[in-house]
Amino acid sequence: MSRRSESELQPRNGHTLMVGIVCRISGCAKQKDLSLEDQEDNCKEATKEVYEGPSEFRVIATKGKGERLDRPELEEIEQAYRSEEYDLFVYDDLSRLIRGGEAARLLGVGVDHATRSICVDDGIDTFDETWEEDALNACSENVAHNQRTSKRLKQKLMHRFKKLGRAMARPIAGYVVPDDAVSYDDWQKHPSAESWINVGADLLRETQNCSAVADHFNRIDIPVGPYCRRKTWYGAMVRRFYANPLLKGTPGRGFKHSVKHHGSGRRKPMPNPKGPTYYDAPHLAFFTSEEFDELQALLKNKNACYKRKAVDGVDPLWRVPRKRTRFPGQFGCCWYCGRHHVWGGNGITDNLMCSGSREWLCWNSVGYDGRLAVTNLVERITAELYQLDGFDAQYRELVESATRSDHSDITCRRNKLTNDEQSLAVQKANFQNAIRAYGPKPMFKNELDEIEALERKLNAERRCLQRIGQNRLQVPASLSELRGMLEAEFAQGVHDSPEFGDFLRKIVLDFRVYLVRLCDGGHLLPRARVQLSLDGVVPDAAQIPGVGKILYREFALDLFEQSQRERIRERAVGFAAQGLGPKAIAARIVDDGDKHPTATAVRNALALDRLMQQMGLATPYVHITAPPEDYAKLRRHKNAKYRFTPLDGYVPPTL
Repeated sequence: MSRRSESELQPRNGHTLMVGIVCRISGCAKQKDLSLEDQEDNCKEATKEVYEGPSEFRVIATKGKGERLDRPELEEIEQAYRSEEYDLFVYDDLSRLIRGGEAARLLGVGVDHATRSICVDDGIDTFDETWEEDALNACSENVAHNQRTSKRLKQKLMHRFKKLGRAMARPIAGYVVPDDAVSYDDWQKHPSAESWINVGADLLRETQNCSAVADHFNRIDIPVGPYCRRKTWYGAMVRRFYANPLLKGTPGRGFKHSVKHHGSGRRKPMPNPKGPTYYDAPHLAFFTSEEFDELQALLKNKNACYKRKAVDGVDPLWRVPRKRTRFPGQFGCCWYCGRHHVWGGNGITDNLMCSGSREWLCWNSVGYDGRLAVTNLVERITAELYQLDGFDAQYRELVESATRSDHSDITCRRNKLTNDEQSLAVQKANFQNAIRAYGPKPMFKNELDEIEALERKLNAERRCLQRIGQNRLQVPASLSELRGMLEAEFAQGVHDSPEFGDFLRKIVLDFRVYLVRLCDGGHLLPRARVQLSLDGVVPDAAQIPGVGKILYREFALDLFEQSQRERIRERAVGFAAQGLGPKAIAARIVDDGDKHPTATAVRNALALDRLMQQMGLATPYVHITAPPEDYAKLRRHKNAKYRFTPLDGYVPPTL
C-alpha cells in the first residue's frame, strides 16, 4: 500500500482523526477471540501508515457469518458512514465486513459521505479511483473461495461416508459409540435398547400417538440421546427418533441441503431434491426394512399435513386424537354434524361440546360432563361383562375350533392376499406399458403413488399373516378370563387420565352424542349411542371368526342425571294405582338420600306418566332433531354468523 501524505487525510474536527475499526470472526469452534485483537492491532498499524497525527479509535467487534446481511453491526456501520463523524474506516479484510456485492455498496456509502475506507489485506483504498473495481474483484474472489471450499468439503465428506461409513452423525438413544470410533462400523447397539424400542414401536402402531410413547418412556426412565437439550421425552422427539433410518441399519447423509436467501444472506435448510445417501450397517438395525417402512407409512398417513382425504365425507382417522387427551375428547362426535367433541364446553373445563358449535357450524351447543360420561360408561361396560356368561360355551367352542382348524380365517386372508398381489402385478405391468407408449406424463404420478401405497398395504398384510402363522393365538380361554382382564384395567386406571382414554379407545368403536328431552318439556339432555367391541383389548381375538359378534354391544348411555319427576315416576304410578293421593305417595317415597319429595313433585311425575301414555311412548324422553323454538337457552342458531354445515357427505345414523 502506498503511503499517503498527511495533507491527503485531514481530521474533520481539526485536531483528532476519528477512525472506525471493524473486526469480525464467524464464531466457529476453532476460532478464538484473540483473532479479534489481532485484527484491531493490524488496523491500527495501517492507520499509522496513512496518518501520523493523533487518532481516536472506535472498534466494532462482532461474531457472525460473513454472508448474513441482517447483522445489526452492518446497520451500525452504515449509520456511522452517514453521520459524517468519522474520517476513516479500516478493515483487516473486506470479507471481515461482508461477502458479496453488498460490501462494495457499503463502501460506496462511505465515499458519498466523504469517509475514506481501507481494506488492508485486499489492497483496497477508496481514495483510489479504481476502488470500486478492486472491491468487486475482492468480493468475487471471496464468493468463489467459499463456494469452492464448500463443494470440496461436501464431496470429501460424502465420499468418506459412502465408502467407509465415516462423517458420522451424532448418536441417538439406543446406541453406544466407543471413544475411538471412526465410522458407523464401530458403533454398537445398547444391550437393553431392543426391548424398549420394540415396545415403543408396538405402542405407536396401536395408538398412533407419539405423546403416548413419550409418556411411557418417561414413566420407565428411558434416557434420551446424549446430545438432546431436553432430558425428557416428548411427542416430536419420539417422532424424530422412530423416523431415523439408523433404526433399520441404514444411516443416511444428505437429507437436506442449504439454499441461500439473497435478501437476508441466510442459508435455509431445504429437503435435498436428489434424496439422501445411505450406508449399510446391518449390525445397528432394530427393525427390518419392511417393518420400518410400514411404521413410517402408518404415521405419514395419520399426519399428512393434517388434511387427509375424506371417506364418505368423514376423516378416516377422526377417532385418532391429534394430541394426548382424556376420553372422550376428540373421540366422541356430534350426531347432528359429525364433528368431534372438545374439552372446555361453554367455558367449563371438565365439559365437552361439539367443535362445530364453536365455529357457528352446528346448533348443538349443549355440553356434558366428561367425568360423568366416563363413570357411566365404565359402569355400563361392567354390567355388560356380567351378561356375557350365557355366551361362555359358544365362546369356548369358537376359540377351540379356531385352534384346531389352524385359523381357517387366516387361510381366506392368505388367498385374498394372493389374488390382490396378482392384480397388483397386472396393474404395474400395464403402468409400465403406458409409460413406454406415451412417455412420462404428469398424470402418471398419482397412479404411481396409488400403486406404491397398495403395494405397501399388501406387504404389511403379508407380514401380519406371517407373524400370525408363526405364533399361537393369544386369547382368553373363557369369557370370565376376559372379564377379569377388563375389570383389572378398570380398577388400576385413573378414569380421567390420557392412559385410561387410550384403553377405552380400544374397546369403544363409536361414541355419538345427541339430545333428548322429557316429553313434557324442560332442559335438553345429552345422550350417547355407544358401540362396543369388548375384544379390542385382545388383538388376536380379531383372528377368530364369530368372536367379534359375541362381544359386540350397542346401547344408549345417559350423560346426565335424571330429573326428580322421572326418578320417582314409576314408584309414584305404583302407589297411585293403590288409590293413594299425592301427599300420601310423597310420604312413602324416599329420594335423594333420605329425603321425601314434595306433593307437587309427585303430581308432576304422575302428569308426566299420563302424557307418556297419551303419546304412546315407552320412555318419557323424545329425540331432538332440530333446535326447539321454546328453549330460550339454545340461541346459537339465531346468530347472524350461524350456518349449519355438517361434514361433507355426513348422514346421521339411525337410532
